[in-house]
Amino acid sequence: MNCAPGSDPRCIPGPAHFGTFVMGTGDDGSWRGEWVAPITQYTDVVVSDVEGAPSRVGVQKAISIVQSRSYLERRAIQLLIPLTKEPGSWRLVTIDFGAQARLHECEFLMCFAFEAACNALSITSPYAEVGFALMPSVDQDPLFILTIKTAVGFPR
Repeated sequence: MNCAPGSDPRCIPGPAHFGTFVMGTGDDGSWRGEWVAPITQYTDVVVSDVEGAPSRVGVQKAISIVQSRSYLERRAIQLLIPLTKEPGSWRLVTIDFGAQARLHECEFLMCFAFEAACNALSITSPYAEVGFALMPSVDQDPLFILTIKTAVGFPR
């Protein structure tokens, strides 16, 4: 998407390829009052609203994280693999820099759904959120602590 600087606060130019941010209106209340943009056919980025536009700080964080997404996604999935007993794969659904991330005291959440090898992804598929929190600075490169924040839909 080509965006002229300052042309539309929802259109974010830069090296990360986002679609246009739209105000979230999830029927289940998810992302209500936050801005959502697709980064792939199956993955969205969520940032907070600041005065009727996507948070510039949130968007800048999103650009940085999306550029490192494959590495961070692999790290998060390493935490999730022990939760599943059947063959299948984890699919990244959302990278959330909004209210849910703040609620869990994280810089961002990576939200995943499990797709069993024998089934298609469905509303009843297991779902997990992995939180990325920054360690307190100790004169080194930033370091994230990864923890599973929520996990629902797993068979007993």
